[in-house]
Amino acid sequence: MRSDRKSALSLFLLVLLIGVIQSAHAQQDDKVRASFAEPVIWRDPGNISARDLRYGPGAANLAPLSPFTFVEEVKSGESPKIRVTDARGERWVVKLGEEAQAETVATRLVWAVGYFAEEAYYFERVRISRLPKLSRGQEFVTTRNVVRGARFEPRRPSVQEGSSWDWEKNPFEETKELNGLKIMMILLNNYDARSENNKILYVRNSNSGADEARYYVTDLGATLGKADGLGGHRSKNDLSDFLTTRFVLGVEDDGVVKFDYDTRPSRLGVLSVVYLPYYRSQVKKEKSMRGIPVEHARWVGSLLSQLTDKQLHQAFMAAKYKPATRIGFVDALRERLNQLTRL
Repeated sequence: MRSDRKSALSLFLLVLLIGVIQSAHAQQDDKVRASFAEPVIWRDPGNISARDLRYGPGAANLAPLSPFTFVEEVKSGESPKIRVTDARGERWVVKLGEEAQAETVATRLVWAVGYFAEEAYYFERVRISRLPKLSRGQEFVTTRNVVRGARFEPRRPSVQEGSSWDWEKNPFEETKELNGLKIMMILLNNYDARSENNKILYVRNSNSGADEARYYVTDLGATLGKADGLGGHRSKNDLSDFLTTRFVLGVEDDGVVKFDYDTRPSRLGVLSVVYLPYYRSQVKKEKSMRGIPVEHARWVGSLLSQLTDKQLHQAFMAAKYKPATRIGFVDALRERLNQLTRL
């Protein structure tokens, strides 16, 4: 009996050791893969007017498939989120609240002109089995575990998440591609375009077979509202507020475009000390979005101008906006795109 116990213990320790070694090798492989990956922030989208904004960076065959089963609640972040699995066993992060619609649209517009964006699929109503009472977002749950206004984002096993990247220190400093992405944030009134929301995702290029370090803005929910400073009046997914901003204000004498994008923290007083790390990140983000030369703005404007009104409507229809609101946003965006082409 004692011999059997020793054998079982030895076998357990051997399996444990193998697991540790395999994990260490996997981590080392990930580091090696990351060190050889080519950094990419933008890729020529080709014929922009032919891009499908119904699914954007996703596709019909990649969309989540019901039934869905609750896994766990995500306690981090500003918006309520949960993790679920679908009928294929694939894992999804479901975001609830006012960011869900705006992020669905923003990912499609960023992707449309050649930048990387995460997949986003929007459901007006969706049933999730085994859903417990949530600590956040319970107001979006109706009877029989039906959730209202849910954005689904996949967790693909082929994508390895890396570190955050900084707007001011990266391989693309002073390039039109980087400044074009900054303009996309300003265009969408993304008041939370902090470096903490920027992620490097490692993906194998299906055409070349090479590993790429793709530079993403991974949280695009704080958009389509008013971009004001922390402590001021800022909003997301609000057409009335979106219409109050002017976008391009003019060109300075040094050839730098002046945008209506002031997100510096304001009216915080002593609270700025309490929220010091966040306060500093907001100040840094505000500084990062300045100094964009007019030629870079014209470049990204030339890409955006190729989008048709039909495509813009497709993006908002994918997020199930009501017709009047959708038309209002599309008209406002078209006016902003025209401002860039007039520079």
